[in-house]
Amino acid sequence: MTSPLVAGLSSPALALAALCGIAQAAPVQLSSGNANSLGPSLSADGSRVAFYSASNLTGGNADQNFEVFLYERSSAQLRQITDQPGGGLIGGNQEPSLSGDGSRLVFQHFVINGSIANFQTQSYDLNTNTLTTLTPPGGFETSAISRDGTRIAVSTANLGLRIYDTTTQSFSAVVMPAPLGFSMSGDGGRIAYESFSQGVRLLDVATGTTTIVSPAGSGFNQGATISADGNSVAFVSTFDPLGLNADGNSELFRYDVLTHTLAQITHTSGGSAQSASLSGDGSRIAFSSSADLTGANADGNTEVFVYDLLAGSFLQLTDTLGAFSSGAVLSEDGLNVAYVSTMNLNGANASGATQVFMDALAPQDPRGLPEPASLALALLALFALLAPGAARAVMAAERDRRAALLASRRPEQHRR
Repeated sequence: MTSPLVAGLSSPALALAALCGIAQAAPVQLSSGNANSLGPSLSADGSRVAFYSASNLTGGNADQNFEVFLYERSSAQLRQITDQPGGGLIGGNQEPSLSGDGSRLVFQHFVINGSIANFQTQSYDLNTNTLTTLTPPGGFETSAISRDGTRIAVSTANLGLRIYDTTTQSFSAVVMPAPLGFSMSGDGGRIAYESFSQGVRLLDVATGTTTIVSPAGSGFNQGATISADGNSVAFVSTFDPLGLNADGNSELFRYDVLTHTLAQITHTSGGSAQSASLSGDGSRIAFSSSADLTGANADGNTEVFVYDLLAGSFLQLTDTLGAFSSGAVLSEDGLNVAYVSTMNLNGANASGATQVFMDALAPQDPRGLPEPASLALALLALFALLAPGAARAVMAAERDRRAALLASRRPEQHRR
């Protein structure tokens, strides 16, 4: 039976659809309901996804606090990890970070007293179902966790960033003033961060050496992120270090830690790049943008894209109308992407709330040859000439191909 996404394509478009192995499927929607779900974090192999939501996803969150949930891909089941009683005006739990081995979560627990919110960092061992409170209630906090779950970086406002050792259950001394945002390498040895008005920097935890990646005045909310191997840093910025961003647009950059070289990945005018995430070796970058990077985003929606460093090509992962998709995170193996979107896929999000989705990517070719998805995108312009509207239809069909790949890696999606 022909997919409705393929119907109406010209003969050349149908030939490419066959080449790409298009199947009738859809990305996996992990959350549902009328309240927002946010902040996905993946294990290294994408078998587990943590996020937080105010929806009652499992029957244990009727008061609609923000709570932390865990999705198990092997069983397609959701598990509610936290349960703050009292309703959304009392407090909740947010911003989970999942260790690469999938063994431990770290997140921010908060309680609201009047107009004041007191935060504290908590850790949850998924093997023993043990909750550990790392900090007392206080100012705003953020955290990140190492691949094996033994090192947790905690940034506390007005105090600074410290490293917690789960084996000794103790904190290090402050290693830096509290950053605006940060990301930690898989071994916990390097931290990429954005300091207030001082640009993106890279800290070597062992030596205390700091490297300036982007200078003061290079923009705000650059969202610095580091690869698990610690050798790549990605961020978005409005500065022009290479003479390629004269219009000061928000563009995606990648910094090679080993060679100390900076590359501008996107070159746009009018659109803006946001929220980058790197695969473990830094060869893939997931991000969101309102630019038309592939010829399939003429309407200027904010969509999720993936840049393949080996192939030197962009893949548009989402294609929404009247919605947005953002906050993409890559698994360390580079084969899985989780993101949030307000799209109403197959009628499963009629409320238009922000939901968590998961998608799959084809393996990279180590020779740097374009994978079928990249080939499809390279020929979209040709199809647009041969058959009006073919470009968007092929884009949608390619999205289905990736979704079928994800579906083949796990049991049938549990219906909620």
